[in-house]
Amino acid sequence: MKKALKNVVRGMALGIVLGLVISLMFNYGYGTVQYYPSSPQFMAHFTHPLNAVLISLILWAAIGVVFSLGALIFKIKNWSLLKCTIVNFWIYYLGFTPLAMLAGWVPMTLKSLSTFTITFLLIYLLMWLINVVRDRHQIAKINERIKRG
Repeated sequence: MKKALKNVVRGMALGIVLGLVISLMFNYGYGTVQYYPSSPQFMAHFTHPLNAVLISLILWAAIGVVFSLGALIFKIKNWSLLKCTIVNFWIYYLGFTPLAMLAGWVPMTLKSLSTFTITFLLIYLLMWLINVVRDRHQIAKINERIKRG
């Protein structure tokens, strides 16, 4: 239980830091004079900008929790890599998509959701392939050390 709580807190912190860094990059990239935590459509829902920042922090923390808890799936020893990958994908997708919509990153239209889904899938596949290649390389190094004794 302690470990899970630690994982949740770490995920929240990482989500907030990444959300803040990404939002700052967008603000600097667009040359804004005032800080906007998200899109103009998102900001339009708030009469006070500080409320938008607070809600953004909560959403970023929730996103961090989704990804930190979803990663724990790969620690289940008696599941195959395929099963872990499928369950992890759905946790990430079903957890992140509504939060991305609430954050104003994905407009609530079928076209936007379709584009988001394809982009999400491609990024997930790329990240998965990078991890598989990295893990195979590490296994090969370990096996080589074992052979050398």
